[in-house]
Amino acid sequence: MQDLRHELDPQGDTILVLRCPNTQQVVWERKDETTKLKQKNKARRQMLYDFGSVSDKEDGSCDDQNAHEPTPETIAPSIESKMPNDSGEAHGDNSDRNEVQFRLSSRHLALASPVFKTMLNGFWKESAPLSDQYNRSAKPLSPLQNDSNCQVRYELAATEWDAEDFLLLMNIVHCQSIKVPYSIDLETLGRMSVLVDYYQCQEATQFFAGLWIDKLSGSLPTTYGRDCVTWMFVSWVFSRSDIFETMTLLAIRTCGGGLGTINLPFPPMLLSTATPHLQDLSKLICFAAVMEQKRDHFIDMIFALLGNTCKHLREGHCGCDFECTSMLLGSLLRGMEKNELYGACSAERAKSLVLSLKSGKRYVCASVYSNHYSAHPCTLHALLEPGIERLWGGLVGLKLDEYNGQKKKSADVPSST
Repeated sequence: MQDLRHELDPQGDTILVLRCPNTQQVVWERKDETTKLKQKNKARRQMLYDFGSVSDKEDGSCDDQNAHEPTPETIAPSIESKMPNDSGEAHGDNSDRNEVQFRLSSRHLALASPVFKTMLNGFWKESAPLSDQYNRSAKPLSPLQNDSNCQVRYELAATEWDAEDFLLLMNIVHCQSIKVPYSIDLETLGRMSVLVDYYQCQEATQFFAGLWIDKLSGSLPTTYGRDCVTWMFVSWVFSRSDIFETMTLLAIRTCGGGLGTINLPFPPMLLSTATPHLQDLSKLICFAAVMEQKRDHFIDMIFALLGNTCKHLREGHCGCDFECTSMLLGSLLRGMEKNELYGACSAERAKSLVLSLKSGKRYVCASVYSNHYSAHPCTLHALLEPGIERLWGGLVGLKLDEYNGQKKKSADVPSST
């Protein structure tokens, strides 16, 4: 049975009541982007066939082909419950006592967190001197407070946080290091990051956060998913720019649909890299949209490369002779008709599909005096690979120091190594 009372400072002057603990649940739901993807696919097809050889059938057989397109594999994350609302008013009398109490030191709280400092100064409804609370309610002190009533000055309220996570944070804030583990799992680290971000206590937690991050960062995810998003948030909260750039690049390259953030409290807006110092809200771009924009631009550039290659082959600027150019052009046109190229693919998938386009086989005789025939070296792969790899190398993740819109004032958490 979970302990409902914790005394982190037996002589503490603050009681924090955590109501409705452990009620946050993370779920994953598919995000329908069919309309958006069809519009992008149509624009890309028109860009490829600007000379009109195939675009006329866009409204005809294209619909039948799209019926066989694979559905987007990306699962856009979301959270069922809202961020913990540090207010007990919605819970009324709470007669079922679904709450956990913490006896704390106001000095430790104020030093560790500017949020707690503001609450203790009485500017938030989550706190008030205990005498004021008696005036508002006839509710008696809980058993935890009876032992030394004269020393209790404040009562704070919080809701929905995981009780064990909150206890872990309070142990760190109150210098109870022996009670703090040196390693935790990624899910717990993600929840702790939400707490640290909410109470703005990065500096107080930087030592243990550095240990936790370093122990887990040896096995970073390799595809976009919930772990990738969690690492993005963890690295944002603790200003680990290396991990943040790696995870955002992973999302840009491998996410094939809408980019989500599991409703983790990322800064709601980040400034565009093109206008890093503007404070006009009209210039702000959503965090996920920045990555999605990079991904879509990469795919658009791939299709532009295909279109330019078609043009150069038609004009005879590629290939070693007429037969070679004709075969490459025919193979490229046939390959671009593959329905997968116009599906909801990731940047990585688009690159793979283009580089796997097949070329017609042509065998040439080494000389008029020989009966030995060898495969002609000109292929679509050899023709397209340099441009594709150049685009791929230019696809980079987001850099923390380039975004000033919502960067919090907190200490960076360096690696412990």
